[in-house]
This record gives sequence, C-alpha cells and structure tokens, in this order.
Amino acid sequence: MGSVYPLWIEKLVFVLIIASGIYAGYALGEHMSGFALLLARLCGLPLAILFLMEGIGRIIQSTLSK
Repeated sequence: MGSVYPLWIEKLVFVLIIASGIYAGYALGEHMSGFALLLARLCGLPLAILFLMEGIGRIIQSTLSK
C-alpha cells in the first residue's frame, strides 16, 4: 500500500465545480429562454458537471496516488 489518497482535494474540487454549475445555470438565463434553457439546466449542466468531475478526479487520483 502506498500513501493515503487525499480525498479532501477531490471533495474541494467537487464543491467548486457544483458552485460553478449553479452559477452557469443562472448565467444561461441571460442568454437562453424557454425549452432550450430548461433542457440546458436539466440535462446539459448536470452532464457537464459529471464529465468534468470524473475527468478531474481521475487526474487527481493518477497524479497524487503514486
């Protein structure tokens, strides 16, 4: 077994990405309206957050777990 994996870094990044997603949801309201805005808020932003967090989490895990 190696060193302990720093989960607190990944949790901090997760909170920052969630906060950025909430901010982006409000910012989208200024540029979109109607069904497109609803679709972006309900499908687009959660998927973007999921992909970002998964990618960043894997990068953190690969660099810090060695």
